[in-house]
Amino acid sequence: MNNKDSGNSQSLRRRIAGAFILMAFILCSFFSFASFVAVEMAEAKLIDHNLDKLTNQIIGQYVSKQAYELPPDVNFYVDEHIPETFRKLPDGIHEIEVDEKEFHVVVRDMHGQRFVLSDDTTDFEDTELLIFAAVTAGFVASMLLSILLGLGSAKRLIAPVTALAEAVERNATPSELPSLDTKNEIGVLARAFAKRTDQLQHFLADEKLFTGDVSHELRTPLTIMLGASELLKVRLAQSPEDLAVAERIRRVAAEASERVSALLLLSQSPETLERTQVSLTHLIEREIERCQQLLGNKPVRIVFEDAGHVWLHTRAELAGIAIGNLLRNACQYTQEGTVKITLSTERLSIEDNGPGIPENVRERLFERFVRGKENPYVGSGLGLAIVKRVAEHLGWQIAYARPDSGGSRFILSFPSNLDATAVQNDKNLS
Repeated sequence: MNNKDSGNSQSLRRRIAGAFILMAFILCSFFSFASFVAVEMAEAKLIDHNLDKLTNQIIGQYVSKQAYELPPDVNFYVDEHIPETFRKLPDGIHEIEVDEKEFHVVVRDMHGQRFVLSDDTTDFEDTELLIFAAVTAGFVASMLLSILLGLGSAKRLIAPVTALAEAVERNATPSELPSLDTKNEIGVLARAFAKRTDQLQHFLADEKLFTGDVSHELRTPLTIMLGASELLKVRLAQSPEDLAVAERIRRVAAEASERVSALLLLSQSPETLERTQVSLTHLIEREIERCQQLLGNKPVRIVFEDAGHVWLHTRAELAGIAIGNLLRNACQYTQEGTVKITLSTERLSIEDNGPGIPENVRERLFERFVRGKENPYVGSGLGLAIVKRVAEHLGWQIAYARPDSGGSRFILSFPSNLDATAVQNDKNLS
């Protein structure tokens, strides 16, 4: 979970830390700006304002020919005694640098004369630079500290959420979920997870029990039907027409028995499912034979293209359900043309040139009871949902595509078989 968080820029931990750091940046920027403004205001108040008052005082004393006394680092110039550096300055207060020294200069044109009062503020400017350097260092230190505190605080804040997420990810039982007894929002979330998990577990358990019970109860009458049909075939051996009917009854009962066995397998966990090597080629040929009866007199041709004899490590009962449903759908919805089956070691494709899947149901195609109402050949809406469930149970993948020529194309992919083929190829190469 931590590895996922570190690689995910949208993780809760990063969001909290980012918000903390952003808030610290805004506050530090505000206080740094306030400090800069305060220093500038202090400079204007302490130096420029006082120097302006002092200039007016000295000029008054000079004009009235009174003795005046200048503070340290302050110089007063009149007309031709004004240094060349200050002569071109306009009337007002100025801040200039002369020979790496900072001066605040007040220029006055009064009584037909030009007066200049200069103050050497190099020491103040150096102090000002030290203040700005201290503020900058404080800003950088505050940001570094906020990053450390943000990351640490975020880790502590989401620790209960992380623990809950890890427990959910490892499929912990409802009683094992952390924070169940806490009174905060995490506790509410944990109790909601526990309640929902408990409901889902009971639902799944009931579904498995129902599937197993129904399948078990159906096996007995189906076994009796199979036995009766076998006996009927023996007794009708001399009547070919009646024998064909008996054979059909036996075949349907055998198919129903296979479906019941498949339902029992679906009630098991995929990890406990025992698999054997199954010939998909033979399985498809058998399903084609069964679907021929559905076509009746329709001008529909089933074309089977395979890349040799394909074997797959799976269960024939479940594979037969998936392939049979797809093939029956193709035959049912195709009124004329071709149902094309393409088989390779990686995938199985079943394509028809029927009406296709309406756009309004494509996104929910594999959900239960979803079907196109405008289609005249409306089924129960369960066939594709069953195919999806069987595919997931076997570790397969099911996808839908619409061919350019119209109709539908369903593709069953076998990732496990692809991996096994790659391993076998590596062994052959070595």
